[in-house]
Amino acid sequence: MGLLGKGAMGSPIQNHEVHIANDLLWVTGKMETLGNPHNYINQDGLDFIRIGNPHLSPWASTGLPLSHVPEVVLTRERVQFLMFIHAASLEGFRPSPRMETLVLHLPLAIIRGNAPFLSEAKFHNFLDFWKGIFVPIVDAEIYFLADSSGQLPTQSSLAYVNRHIVLSYIEG
Repeated sequence: MGLLGKGAMGSPIQNHEVHIANDLLWVTGKMETLGNPHNYINQDGLDFIRIGNPHLSPWASTGLPLSHVPEVVLTRERVQFLMFIHAASLEGFRPSPRMETLVLHLPLAIIRGNAPFLSEAKFHNFLDFWKGIFVPIVDAEIYFLADSSGQLPTQSSLAYVNRHIVLSYIEG
């Protein structure tokens, strides 16, 4: 197949509007992904997430002002949770056949929703069965423990929680 055929397939680069919470900021902007965004955020070797045209809303406790910059690069390990904003970004997500309602405690929020239980996972070890840093939480209710200078969503049809940031969880 020549160059013409390759170009006809379309670019695997996609842009998805996201909300991201880390220890310092609430970020809203466009995340560039290579292929399916749900696979991209959990791929091995991804250390940083680039967000284009972001609005940065620091947590109120920092005293920092709102800002808008051309781009920000976030350390993936320090992202507490993220959400894709538009329905088109959610189309590639396939929920697990077995979901359980949990309440997850994070440093900045408490998130209640349905988590995937893969294979023979039990309540006490379901995170051990998940491969990747971000666990999808379906029909998420979000209760923030910190104030931000921006408006924060209290619900999301799909939120991704950093399993390494989870402090504790209970059946919900």
